[in-house]
Amino acid sequence: MSFSDSSCFLKITFILLIKAFISQVLALAIPYWFSMDAGITKFHGSLFRICYGVKGGYKDCFDVNDAPSWWEATQAFEVIGTLLIIAALILTIVVVFFKSDMKILKLVAWILSFCACGFIIVGIIIYGAKRYSTFKYSGAFALAIIAGIKMGVAGILGLMDWMNKGKQFA
Repeated sequence: MSFSDSSCFLKITFILLIKAFISQVLALAIPYWFSMDAGITKFHGSLFRICYGVKGGYKDCFDVNDAPSWWEATQAFEVIGTLLIIAALILTIVVVFFKSDMKILKLVAWILSFCACGFIIVGIIIYGAKRYSTFKYSGAFALAIIAGIKMGVAGILGLMDWMNKGKQFA
């Protein structure tokens, strides 16, 4: 079994999973889920780190401690979503490169893809509903949305492959 033996949908799913993983890791790592310009001071941050700077040079960052429960829920959903992406990616690697005839692995991989999509989107919804109105959404927040969408599409394509719809395009 090799990559060329896999269906078209499975190949696209594999590529989408890699892209979703990169998007989600960047969304968690880059401190730009929100930003705010408060005159002299500018704030920006992620789910785990908040930074501020004064115009003219001084800048500092600190870890988020004692966050409100909705913030911690967002952190949990986004991290669990990332772990589910990793699990789906590992299973898809096994299916694409080693065991393309194992329908149970395909089934679990697309279920994990849908679960990852769900966890990421729920985290985004919690954050979007509860964030402070003075902050603006920023780039890393958009990356999390993109990762959630990619996982949804990967789940749909994984389902299509599981139903043997991708063989005719290979």
